[in-house]
Amino acid sequence: MMRQHRVFKILLAILVAAFSTQIWAEGSESSKGLVLASAPIDRSDMESIKRGAKFFATNCMTCHTMIYLRYDKVAKEAGITLDKMPINIKSWPYGVTPPDLSLETDIRGVNWIYTYLHSFYMDSSRPTGVNNLLVPNTAMPDILAPYQGDQVLLTTKPDAGAIFGDVQYYDLLKLTKQGSMTPEQFDATIADLVNFLAYAAEPYHEEQQRIGWWVLGFLVILFVLMYLLKREYWKDVKKHKKE
Repeated sequence: MMRQHRVFKILLAILVAAFSTQIWAEGSESSKGLVLASAPIDRSDMESIKRGAKFFATNCMTCHTMIYLRYDKVAKEAGITLDKMPINIKSWPYGVTPPDLSLETDIRGVNWIYTYLHSFYMDSSRPTGVNNLLVPNTAMPDILAPYQGDQVLLTTKPDAGAIFGDVQYYDLLKLTKQGSMTPEQFDATIADLVNFLAYAAEPYHEEQQRIGWWVLGFLVILFVLMYLLKREYWKDVKKHKKE
C-alpha cells in the first residue's frame, strides 16, 4: 500500500508540474502596483502569429533583433531575417540598446508585454516626448502612436504605476487623438504581435503540449498495468505462503 501511495504521489506531482509550467509562463498578474491586462492570445492560431510577425518586421525590427528565430519559417516569410536586423549598430539614442525579443515573453510574460505596449502616454518632460506607466522614464519611443494615437495621463503624480494597486492602464490613461486604427483594431494588432513574440520564445509550444499529454496518458496506462501486474504477483505469493 505504501508503495502504491508513493507512485500515486509521483503521478500527481507530474500533473501539477504540467499545469504549473503553463501558469508560470504566462507571467505574474501585477508589476509596479499596476494590474497587468490579460493578453488575449491563442498560441494555436497561426494566422494571428503570422500577422504579428509581419507587424514586427515592419515596425519593430528597426531597433529590435530576433537572433534565436532567424531560421524559423514563419519569421522568414514575414521578412525577419538576420541581414535585416540591426545587429551592427554600436551607438543607440539615449545610450540604451534595445533588447533582443526572441525570449522576451519567457522573461517578462505575455501580459506584461501586452500591458506595456498599451501604456504609453504624452510627457513633454521626456526626451522622446512620451512616458510609460509600467516602465517610468522608459527610453523607448512610442512607435505605436501612429496606430493607437495620443494618450494622456489622468493623474498629475509622476509615477502612476507605483500609486495604485488595483487599476489597469485604461483607468489611468485617456485617448485624446485617435491614430489610424480604432481602439479595437489596435488591441487586436497588439494581441497578434504578442502572440508572435510568445511563438518566438517557444516555437514548438503546441507540439510540446500535445506530446506532454501523450506522455502523461502513457504513464497513467503504465501505472494501471503495473498495478494489475503487481496484484497477479501477490496472488502467487499468497498462494505459495498458504501451501
